[in-house]
Amino acid sequence: MAQPSDPQGPGRLAAVTALAFRYAGAILSLTLVLGLAIWGYKLWMRDVTGIPVVRAMQGPMREAPKNPGGEIALHTGLAVNDIAAMGEAAGPEERLVLAPQGPGLTEEDLMVQPTAEAGELRPGEDLAGTAPAFDPNRPMSVDDVADLADRIVAGTVPLGTAEAPDPGTVAGPDPSVIAAADPALAAPGAAAGPVPPARPALRPTALRPATAMAAAAASAPEPEIAPVAVNTREIAPGTSLVQLGAFESPEVAGQEWARLTSRFGELLSGRERLVQEAMSGGRTFFRLRATGFADLAEARRFCSALVAEDAACIPVVVR
Repeated sequence: MAQPSDPQGPGRLAAVTALAFRYAGAILSLTLVLGLAIWGYKLWMRDVTGIPVVRAMQGPMREAPKNPGGEIALHTGLAVNDIAAMGEAAGPEERLVLAPQGPGLTEEDLMVQPTAEAGELRPGEDLAGTAPAFDPNRPMSVDDVADLADRIVAGTVPLGTAEAPDPGTVAGPDPSVIAAADPALAAPGAAAGPVPPARPALRPTALRPATAMAAAAASAPEPEIAPVAVNTREIAPGTSLVQLGAFESPEVAGQEWARLTSRFGELLSGRERLVQEAMSGGRTFFRLRATGFADLAEARRFCSALVAEDAACIPVVVR
């Protein structure tokens, strides 16, 4: 007959072991869930009620080394450095020592060929070559532009003052040339006799406009040039002006002002004439300027209107 199975056999032991592992896993899972819940609750309460505190480090932030090393500079320890270091002069010293001299020229520097200094001229050198060279890359200031305009305008003659040729006068042939060509034409009676015209005149000579204009110009008296006062008063810096030209005399500047007034009467209304004496390159000239502008922008608009009518005008600010 078969024997009944033993209840304390290997099957019973395996079942108990599996059950123990199950209970242990359940307990560990429950512990992990409870720990996460408690940790999350504490974290949430700390963010809501907690105040962050930053604790300072102990000791100084920076500390100089006790032995930094390196070389001691020659200028250390001098009394003149106390002003920059401490903000005030040091007290009187018992012993005064001069500062060390700077490094001199080396033998390599002394071997360089010296160049000509300012004011020296080599034999046979032209004086015109000693003028300072103009740097095209340097920006021109307002004073440079004004001086350049003065030098350009100083040697010109205004359009209103230029003498027009007399239309009634015609240059005749040279008598010496006539005598060399034909002695008969050079006789005294030949010049006095009337010369027949090559073709009949279309209009009477008395009615020609050129003859009438020449007669009127000969009979009209020459206008007298009134003296013009040169401004000598000091002009406040920052005043806006316009320069209308540069002339050799104040009288010519006055004539130019009169011509501009007759041509641009509306633009020059309310403006005051200003004639100033200036010198450039050893030459004296007179600047014709106009005042009465509120600012530089108004002076530029005024010059734009004159330049549009082919008139010279440069805005200037008194320095």
